[in-house]
Amino acid sequence: MRILVVDDDRAVRESLRRSLAFNGYSVELAQDGREALDAIANDRPDALVLDVMMPR
Repeated sequence: MRILVVDDDRAVRESLRRSLAFNGYSVELAQDGREALDAIANDRPDALVLDVMMPR
């Protein structure tokens, strides 16, 4: 399962990436909404983990 983690806080992104990867998930990262939309358009993930309070 591929999961896209979207958060403007680098530490949060990396923490989630490590935890999800440890549990066998393939993880992609995006630092803002625009980057997330590009990632979704190019390679549709199976699930998203989103920070809803981001600047973009």
